[in-house]
Amino acid sequence: MGKGKAIAGLVLSIVGLVISFFGILSFVGLPCAIVGLVLSVLGGKSLKAAEQPTGLATAGLVVGIIATALCSILFLTCGLCTLCAVGTTNAAYNALLF
Repeated sequence: MGKGKAIAGLVLSIVGLVISFFGILSFVGLPCAIVGLVLSVLGGKSLKAAEQPTGLATAGLVVGIIATALCSILFLTCGLCTLCAVGTTNAAYNALLF
C-alpha cells in the first residue's frame, strides 16, 4: 500500500514541477505538487513501518518540496504581474477619458 502512495507522490510531484515551468499554469501545478508531497510523506511512513526501502518516497518528497516552492513563487509573481497590468490598463483608460 505504501509503495503505491510513494509512486503516486513522485509522479504528482514531477507533474507539478514540469507544470511550474509554464508560469501561468502554476495554479494547476501547485495543488499537484502539494498532493504529491503529502502522498510521499504518507507512503514513506507506510514503507518505513513495513521495513521496505523508502527511495521512491524520499525522491517524491524532495521533488515535491522543490515543486511546491517553485510553483508558489511563480504563482505569486504571475499574480502580481497580472495585478500590475490591470492597474496600468485602468489608469490608461481613465487618463484617456478625462
